[in-house]
Amino acid sequence: MQVLTRLAPAKLNLTLRVAGRRADGFHELESLVTRLDFGDELVVARHEDGCYALTCDDPTLPADGSNLVLRAARALARTAGVNHGAAFTLRKRMPTGAGLGGGSSDAAAALLALNELWELGLARPRLAEVAALLGSDVPLFLHAPLCVLRGRGERIEDRPERCRAWAVLLLPPLQCSTPAVYAAWDRRRATPARPPLESVLAVLHDPAALMERLFNDLEPAAFDVAPELARLADRASALAGGPVRMTGSGAALFRLFGDPAAAEAYAAQARVTLGVRTAVAPVVAEG
Repeated sequence: MQVLTRLAPAKLNLTLRVAGRRADGFHELESLVTRLDFGDELVVARHEDGCYALTCDDPTLPADGSNLVLRAARALARTAGVNHGAAFTLRKRMPTGAGLGGGSSDAAAALLALNELWELGLARPRLAEVAALLGSDVPLFLHAPLCVLRGRGERIEDRPERCRAWAVLLLPPLQCSTPAVYAAWDRRRATPARPPLESVLAVLHDPAALMERLFNDLEPAAFDVAPELARLADRASALAGGPVRMTGSGAALFRLFGDPAAAEAYAAQARVTLGVRTAVAPVVAEG
């Protein structure tokens, strides 16, 4: 039996600008996104019986046909015209509702693994077309480590630059409902002036300067939805002596460091002082 193990990496929204709500109900976005060398682990075994199975160490996640991993497998089989099967073992490291792209990354990892196991030979652009059928966030994980998302996330521009830093993730036991956060943004509407993308890209090599230019227009809305997250962000920023940012629609927070020892030290402080789960991971620097 052929078996592959793949990392389903987390993503960070270094910037997230919300330009407004569109006529189709989605929101117009611009977001600079990078991947981390941290995430879920997906083990995939090939079967020839056309059946699929999924086990997961997080009992709160559905293991039926609604799971994005199984939906990805079926979508790929239909596209390729094959009747192979697969068994998946998913080890969750990214909390649900954290803004790290967990489910979408799991689906993309399944597509990449099955493309190899089933010997389909599909190029990344073709896999991205299948990924788009599953959700606007899934194709992101088939692109460069650093990219810009636009529209509702379906327009993706690969960037050649790399952010060389270590991220400390703060992972509180909170879930931020994405629809609730966007609804809160709709009620607020007004957002402050933000630095242009070019000025953020210009300081990718300097994590301290970069943190000062990062922003997320959804933060105030998420803090309305989850006031305890606002309190944690304030305390985390005070502990860091500088800004801490939220990724996606929450609830994960992050701080970037140029030195892994400094990142580990802050993570240890945060675990003790803030009583929150932390993770330290390098930003992915290679394609």
